[in-house]
Amino acid sequence: MRLNRFIREEAARTVPLGHNVCGVLVHAQLQRLPAARAGLSALPGVEVHQVADDGRMILTVEDADGVTAAQTLAQLNQIEGVVSAALVFHHCEPQDLSEEMPS
Repeated sequence: MRLNRFIREEAARTVPLGHNVCGVLVHAQLQRLPAARAGLSALPGVEVHQVADDGRMILTVEDADGVTAAQTLAQLNQIEGVVSAALVFHHCEPQDLSEEMPS
C-alpha cells in the first residue's frame, strides 16, 4: 500500500479501528544519517530498529497518545536527511469494544 493512500484513508476514519503498527523502510542521505535517525526517533510512536551503512533504516511506527500512526507517517519525509519512506507492513490490532460497553 502506498504511504500517501494509507495516510488519507486513516485520516478519513471517524471511528478508530484499533491500534496500528506500521513497518517502514526509510532511505536517508549518508551525510545526514545521524540527524535523520535522531529526528525520526524523536517522533511519537517511532522506534528505529536497524540502520544500514548505505542510509537505509528499518523502523516501526505505532499509534501514540493523541497521535495516530498515520499522522506520524505523514511527518517522516519532513525530517532532515530523509530521502524517502515506504510503508512495507501494516497491522491493526482490533480494539476490544466489549471492555468499554456496559453489560
